Amino acid sequence: MDDKHRKIIKDNITKLIQHTDFKRLLQACKTEGLLSAGMVNNLHIDSKNMLEVDGTYTLEEIKHQKLFEKITHRGPEAFDKLKKILTYLDYVEALQILEREKEFQRIRDNRPNFTQHSSYVPEKEIDPIPTPAVDLPDSLQLSEEQNSILIPNEFLDSVEPKVKYEVKKTVQMITNDKIGTYSMKSKDNRGILFLVNNIKFDTDYRNGAENDSAALIYVFRQLGFKIFNLKDVSQKLFFDYLEKLLKSEYTRKTECFILALMSHGELNTKKEEVVGFSDGSTVKVQLIIDHFSNVKCPNLLEKPKVLIFPFCRGPIEERGNMTNTESDTMSYTQDKDNNTAMMYKESDLLICFATNKGFKSFRDQKNGSWYVQELCKVIAEHAHDTDFQDIIKIVQRNVSKMFSENGGIQMGNSHDLGFNYKLFLNPGFSEE
Repeated sequence: MDDKHRKIIKDNITKLIQHTDFKRLLQACKTEGLLSAGMVNNLHIDSKNMLEVDGTYTLEEIKHQKLFEKITHRGPEAFDKLKKILTYLDYVEALQILEREKEFQRIRDNRPNFTQHSSYVPEKEIDPIPTPAVDLPDSLQLSEEQNSILIPNEFLDSVEPKVKYEVKKTVQMITNDKIGTYSMKSKDNRGILFLVNNIKFDTDYRNGAENDSAALIYVFRQLGFKIFNLKDVSQKLFFDYLEKLLKSEYTRKTECFILALMSHGELNTKKEEVVGFSDGSTVKVQLIIDHFSNVKCPNLLEKPKVLIFPFCRGPIEERGNMTNTESDTMSYTQDKDNNTAMMYKESDLLICFATNKGFKSFRDQKNGSWYVQELCKVIAEHAHDTDFQDIIKIVQRNVSKMFSENGGIQMGNSHDLGFNYKLFLNPGFSEE
C-alpha cells in the first residue's frame, strides 16, 4: 500500500469505525482476499490480548481498530480493494473519508463486480449498524510525529512452514575474547530480517519458494528479529523500501541487519551478476551490496550486516537436467540494468551465496531452496553455541553433499568485507 493511502487510513481510523459495521466488513475482507485466514485469526488473538491490558473498550471495538490497521499492512492493491468493498456495502460516509470527496450520487450505479467465485453475498436487507466512536488507548495510537514519518511496517502475520525448525536456546551470552564479538544483547532490538521473495514472473513460477519465506520467518522470530517482508515486487519498489528501511528508527536501533533476497539470478551480457524482479527488470547484485556501504547506510555503522543470496549466479549446471528439482536461473536476453554501481568503503559486511559464480542453485518444487532450508535447519540446531560464519560453513558443507535426481550438485560460498568480529545470535538470551 502506498504511504499516502496508509496515512489516510491511519489518520481516520476512528471515523472509519464510526461509519462501518465490523462483522459485515470483516466477512467481506475475508471473502475477497483482503485478509487471509491467518490474519483474521491473529486479529482475534491480538485484540484479546489488548482487551486484557486495557478493559476500557469491548473486544469488538478493539478488533474493529485492528482490522483497519491490518489492512494498512497489505499489498499495493489493498486500498482500492477496500474502496470497492465499502462501495458494495453502501458505506458511503466511510468511502468519502478515503476519497475525500463530497458527492457520491453514482455509487449505486457503478458498483464493481466481485470475483465470479466469491462466496460473499451482501446483506442488502440489513442496514449498516454504526459502531460508536471510541477514543483508542495510547498503545493503539501513532503519534503525530510518527504518522509524518512514513516507514516500512513490521510483518506480524503467522506462518506455517512445512518443517518447523525449533531453535535451541543459549544459556549465557557467548563472547570471544581473542577475536571480539558483535553486540547482540538487546531484547527488543536484536536484529532485522528484510525478506524479499520474488516468486511470480511473466513466464515462470518458482515452485516451493513460499516455504522458504515461511521457514526463515519462523526461525528468525525465535531469534528475536523483527521481520520486514516483500513478495513479488518491482525493482523500484524494492529499492524504495530498502532505502526507507535503512533510514528508519528500526535500523538505527537494531544490533544486526540481515537481507535475504530470493529470486532468479543470472549473468548479463557483460558477465556481471544480476538478479531479477517480478516486473521483468534486472539489477546488478553489486548495486544492492553498495547500499550497505558506510556512506549510504550510517545507521548500520559498525553493526553486522549479512546479505543472503540463494539465487543462481550463472547458467552452468554441474550434472544433468533436473526433474523434480528446479533452478533459480533465468533466460537472459538483454541487459535491462542501466544503473552504475558506486563503490564506497564497506565494513562489517558478510555476503552469503548459495552457489559459486557462474553456476546454478537448486530448489525443491515442494520444500524450497536447498540452501535456504539447510540454513534454517543449521541455525536452529547450532545458533546457541556457534557463530554465524561457522553456521554458513556448515550449511555450505551440507548442501555440497546433496544430489538431485539426475546428479546435480551445488557448492555455496561466502566472503566478508571487514566482518572482523564473531556474530553470535544468542537465541533466547538478553542482558536487558
